[in-house]
Amino acid sequence: MKHLPIVIALALLPMAAQAQFSIGLKGGVNTQLSRPDDIVIQHADSSFNFGVQDVKFSTHFGLYARIGTAVFFQPEILFTSNKTDYRATTQDLGNIIKNERYNNLDIPLLVGFSAGPVRVHGGPVGHYFLNSKSELVDLNGYQERWKQMTWGWQAGLTFGRGRISGDLRYEGNFNKYGDQISFFGDDYHFATNPSRLILSLNIALVK
Repeated sequence: MKHLPIVIALALLPMAAQAQFSIGLKGGVNTQLSRPDDIVIQHADSSFNFGVQDVKFSTHFGLYARIGTAVFFQPEILFTSNKTDYRATTQDLGNIIKNERYNNLDIPLLVGFSAGPVRVHGGPVGHYFLNSKSELVDLNGYQERWKQMTWGWQAGLTFGRGRISGDLRYEGNFNKYGDQISFFGDDYHFATNPSRLILSLNIALVK
């Protein structure tokens, strides 16, 4: 995975020789659009509610490349940092709030077209899990079972045709929210798929 930027660059070289090529930096914030309903964790004769208390704004930064003008291909590689507060509700202890931080390498592969000062784009996005730090491990019976790679899709708009531009995107995902959750050896997840609103600032280095 560490050689992915080199592989992408080599794959793009033949296309770049025949079309306009742009490369730049990008960064911004993203947030989940909805909070899922609680789930019930059951073990032996006891049970407790488990849910999302608060979804924090996440940050991302990385590189993008764009090949073509009227119609273009735009791969990106972005480091994304996320944080979520979870709530466990028990009869004995009441509400217990624990936070979880995790980092992904996001790889959107977008295709789009230009319409005046606006670019319209969409395509698949891969989320490569890097690491996590979770207070949930303090809860009895909790284990993390992160999938190394998950997939989703993005669609949105880029505003501006100069060296500085802005992105507004919607992201949907094919996995369930919280599908890394395991208690007492059983896997759990929320009923909904995660979706995000993504805002980015782009700075073209080569245009």
